[in-house]
This record gives sequence, C-alpha cells and structure tokens, in this order.
Amino acid sequence: AVVSTQSTGELQSIATLDHPDIQVPARYHREAPWTPAQYHLNLLPAFKSPSGKLSCILSCVFTIFKLLFIGASGLTVLDGTTDESSVPGADDLMPVLIYTIIHCNPPNLLSTIEYINCFLPRNISGQDQYMWMQFSGAVEFIKTMLQRST
Repeated sequence: AVVSTQSTGELQSIATLDHPDIQVPARYHREAPWTPAQYHLNLLPAFKSPSGKLSCILSCVFTIFKLLFIGASGLTVLDGTTDESSVPGADDLMPVLIYTIIHCNPPNLLSTIEYINCFLPRNISGQDQYMWMQFSGAVEFIKTMLQRST
C-alpha cells in the first residue's frame, strides 16, 4: 500500500488513541489531537526547499515532545521541577507521532520524505537526526497499518 492522502484519510476513522496499533498512553489523551504539532505539518506544502520542509517536520516532533512533557508532568513544568518518571521518551513519542501524522494527513508525504532524503546534506546529526528518524519510522509504521487494513 502506498501512503497517499486518500489512504491515510481512510485510516483517520479507525485510528483512535486506543487503537491496538497506536495505543497512546492515557496520561497524554487530554492533549489530543496535538493541534500545535499538526500546524507545523500543515505548513509542509508552503516550503519548497528540503531544509524548509525538514524544519516543519522537526518543529512538529519538537512540539509533540513539549506537549508530552506537559502532559506527563502536569503543573510541575510550570515551577521548574521534574520527576524522572515523568520525562517522555521514544515509547511515548512514537504513538503520538503516528496519530498526529494520520490525523493531519499531510499531502505528498512519501515524496516529501524522499525529497528530503535525496537533497538534504548528510550532515544532519544529534537531536535533529533523532527527530527525523522518529518521523520517518512513524511513516513506515503507517505504511504497515495501511497494508494490514487492505
């Protein structure tokens, strides 16, 4: 199956927070549908350069991390204290990222990823590389969801 706007749109009706393939932890449900993160993905068509498109994607993932941190630690974020058990990680990020991508349904997603992979300099590293790999992995997971649903 190909991830197209139409096929991903079909997933929107079944991709709930508790979907067996997604399973967003309950402590993050009140932040759904992560509209601030979707905002960044909705900007993808406005950018033409691979670095501009990558910037939108990284902003989306970073925004999700911020929202997860707030959702996990509640008001402790406001007073500057944290609890190690409340720090979100990849297991928290991935289901929310999958849910966000499905519900945002950005156009030309696969070609955008391929465009970035082909034309962006290979010097991306650190946090940016981590966020890019998480996003790419989420899209691959959505592709497997689409294959199973057909």
